Amino acid sequence: MVAYVDVICLLNWCFDSLLLYWTSIFLKKKVPYWRIVAAGFLGSLFILLQFTSYYYIANSVFLKIVISIFMVLLTFGYHRLKIFLKACFLFYFITFSTGGILMGIHFLFAYKFVAADVGLFYVTKSYGDPVSWLFVMIGFPAAWLYARKVFTDLEITSMVHDGIVMLAIKIKDHIYTCTGLIDTGNQLYEPITNTPVMILSIQNIKQEIPPDILELVEQPLDHHMLAKCTESSWGERLRIIPYKVVGKEQQLLLAIRPDWINITYGDKSGMVQRGLVALTKQSLSHDHTYECIVHPRMIVSLNSMNAS
Repeated sequence: MVAYVDVICLLNWCFDSLLLYWTSIFLKKKVPYWRIVAAGFLGSLFILLQFTSYYYIANSVFLKIVISIFMVLLTFGYHRLKIFLKACFLFYFITFSTGGILMGIHFLFAYKFVAADVGLFYVTKSYGDPVSWLFVMIGFPAAWLYARKVFTDLEITSMVHDGIVMLAIKIKDHIYTCTGLIDTGNQLYEPITNTPVMILSIQNIKQEIPPDILELVEQPLDHHMLAKCTESSWGERLRIIPYKVVGKEQQLLLAIRPDWINITYGDKSGMVQRGLVALTKQSLSHDHTYECIVHPRMIVSLNSMNAS
């Protein structure tokens, strides 16, 4: 069997870094990329011991645990014992789960059975074979993207269905404050950029909205009104959002790209990474409990930014 040390180290560096990155996603911690890459490099250096006269040290379970602990420590730091142990456990869980998948794929493609006088035995190709590279470049990122989507969907499902949040929305020189409802049924997206859209009632802020924008919101949008959108005072910020209600034809909503959106949700508060604000003249709550319907993806983004 031929072993290419540089290829083996590079493969392990990639895998260790991706495993740590995956761990940070499930922990919902924003970690600088250099910390992840540095910790992955530390793990890859451990592999070099297998090609020296100290190879027996590399087989030590104790040393493997120590190295993995240092990798987690370098990536996430140490704040509290409970959080640190949670990070270690999650890193081990993801590593073992991914290792099982890797062994299955590698056994499927890279192993072959050879007939011998005493029976059958199997051999494998060298380290760094095309199967390993293929999984690094395609398989692992694809699995990560799928898992992240599933995790996000689960997080949305677990949200409090009638959660109330406080919002501050800045558009040019105005800051609009209101109360919002997290509605998992709100699945409005801007069709081109796939940006989530919240819906804001203008009932209580009419006096703060420019007259030309107010006119656009209060009248049904059609092809003639679209020309006025580009000429309005917020023209460069306006977006048209198509939506459909059961039993009615497709309709259009006027949305604004704000300077920023700040959401306070429970003990978390922060800026939404991406979001548009659709304006409606209708009241959204009969008892005026809230003036805005918040897209759940915005809360997921908020959680990812503030979790620590």
